[in-house]
Amino acid sequence: MSETPPGAQLERTQLSWRRTLVSVTAVALLLARLAAVHLRDLAAACALAAVGLLWAAAVALALRRMRSVATPIGRELPWMVALILLYCVMGTLLLVS
Repeated sequence: MSETPPGAQLERTQLSWRRTLVSVTAVALLLARLAAVHLRDLAAACALAAVGLLWAAAVALALRRMRSVATPIGRELPWMVALILLYCVMGTLLLVS
């Protein structure tokens, strides 16, 4: 079994957070486009604001996790689950309307 160089695990963890951030950004852009195309004025503005706020929260969380890779993820897991559930609800509402 090969031994991993020191720091490789931290680098892989930071890269995985960056990939997650890219995925969240892509989903936010798709939801924003869907809201802008299919919703009316006030509903589109509210949906775009919600998408923007959720995206900003996800970016802040990912950046904080990348800076403090050594801390366990258990403390941040409820916030990440809440963000994912909010994205699912928003996506569902945007697709239904």
